[in-house]
Amino acid sequence: MKLRIEDVIIRKVITIDSEASSQDATNKMKQYSTSCLVVLSENRIDGILTTRDLITRVVARGLEPGKVRVTDIATRPVIMMRPETPLEEAIKIMLQRKIKKIPLISGDKDNARLYGLLSLTDIIEYHSEIFSTLWEQLIMTVPAAGIEGVFTIA
Repeated sequence: MKLRIEDVIIRKVITIDSEASSQDATNKMKQYSTSCLVVLSENRIDGILTTRDLITRVVARGLEPGKVRVTDIATRPVIMMRPETPLEEAIKIMLQRKIKKIPLISGDKDNARLYGLLSLTDIIEYHSEIFSTLWEQLIMTVPAAGIEGVFTIA
């Protein structure tokens, strides 16, 4: 069975209106302990804003955060996927395009809704849990030298 994106994501997504200020975005990121906001314009996905965007496009340029709108610094175009997309396909696209997050949409093209957000962190955490479980199984069942069969270490 192939893993799908929806098998590994956390559905909680923090959004911000495209007309909000970059100061508002910074405050929201701090409030929700996140490094990424999905930018919405009239309830449609309009971009992605990360802490890196804020640093390189506002702070590094010496701009005043309260005067810079999110719409002016958000990353576009946004690559979006559906939750049922195979995870392997999403990983390939993330690596090819050098992106760390992909918004997920549900519904038809004209009525698409934000479903969730896939991040490289989600993928790594999911796979580390699998490796941890496999490792536990491996060390819990090892062949004993000189003893036929397998025993379990307590």
